[in-house]
Amino acid sequence: MDSLIKQEAKRKLFHAFVLLYVLLYVAAGRAISLWVLGSTFFLVGVLEAVRLRNPAFNQKIIDFFGGIHRPEEVDRPSGILWTLAGCLLTIWVVPDQDVVVTVLLYVALGDGISGLVGRRWGHVRIGSKSLEGSLSFFFVCWVVGTICLQSGVRMPEVLLGALVATLLEVLPLPLNDNFWIPVASGLFLTFMRIIG
Repeated sequence: MDSLIKQEAKRKLFHAFVLLYVLLYVAAGRAISLWVLGSTFFLVGVLEAVRLRNPAFNQKIIDFFGGIHRPEEVDRPSGILWTLAGCLLTIWVVPDQDVVVTVLLYVALGDGISGLVGRRWGHVRIGSKSLEGSLSFFFVCWVVGTICLQSGVRMPEVLLGALVATLLEVLPLPLNDNFWIPVASGLFLTFMRIIG
């Protein structure tokens, strides 16, 4: 069990890259963030395409990253590509900075912590996830929303944002949850702001 937790901890370190996306977005703005993340997405996409078409190179990449990949990522695009795509699309389509920061932190902090909690204390299964991990995800998203969303946002919006993100994390959606969490949560919070 300890080896699984260590493997999950290494994997969740990649979520720290999302913190860099947040810092870039806050410091440099939307246009520069789109350019930098778009260029990075292109490079990662090319690397993934080469990796998936060359078994020897694929194995070298998997060995280099120390086995932190999920089994399904051996012959399909990795979570890194989907997370980057989700963050890029979120920055592109969500107009409000506080919402963008909030939903990117859902991925960086919520998904990272829930994976560790689920591996360590998760006993009640919800599909491929655990109730304990999902509850920790919800709690982290609720705290992030409370801190990051502009003052004047009503508490139900903060709670509903955390709930939507949690459902996106639990549901077996196509592609990858780290793509859907920021995009769909960001659009949901934007919609709530428009109708509110």
